[in-house]
Amino acid sequence: MNNKLFVFIFISLVVGIIAYVSLENIIVSVSIFALYLICLILIVLPKIKKYDLEKNRYHECYHFINNFIISLSIKKSISGALETTVGSMNSEFVDMFSGLENMSENEKLEYLSSYFGFYDYSLFLQIIFIWQEEGGDIITMSKYLISNIRHNEEYLSKTETINKRKYVEIGILWSISLLILIVLRFALNDFYNRVKGQLMFIISISLVLAFALFTIILLVQKGTALALKGSSNHEKVA
Repeated sequence: MNNKLFVFIFISLVVGIIAYVSLENIIVSVSIFALYLICLILIVLPKIKKYDLEKNRYHECYHFINNFIISLSIKKSISGALETTVGSMNSEFVDMFSGLENMSENEKLEYLSSYFGFYDYSLFLQIIFIWQEEGGDIITMSKYLISNIRHNEEYLSKTETINKRKYVEIGILWSISLLILIVLRFALNDFYNRVKGQLMFIISISLVLAFALFTIILLVQKGTALALKGSSNHEKVA
């Protein structure tokens, strides 16, 4: 997250410099720099942070469910499957789970529904409880669930690839546009000297830079909106 913050500060600084070179107005340039910095930190950064948390949490959920079902099919024991699965999770999850030592196995599984907060995990719990009551082949019983979480994993990977490509495309597009703005400023120096102090010129350049910020916010908002298959009961990640 510190890297993203550095990138946002760098973008704001670059745009502020471009504004000053184009307008030679320190007040407007500082205002544009501040506008970019505030919007990127207070609007864009939280959206990216939430997206990253939700995406990583779903990867954890997929890993947990998949490993648990495989372990359960081998060990035929909730406690054994839970022990094996937790041992394969990351250190953050293991530390969180270690605080549940006073709970029963079923209580631990139910508690994790608040940690993962996905519809797929709720479906997973239903399957496990049915298996405890009626028995059967857990692999067969989980066939739809496994198919669904694999579909969502593919969706997340595809979404991330598309987002990165769009960010690069928009970044290149606006970089070229702002570069042209700087080139024209020096290429048309006489014209620039006549209009640089006019209010309409200042407003026009400011609107162009503000529109660039708007496209960034819009792109991030669209890119961080997840629509997981079968997520009608999807809950907000804590």
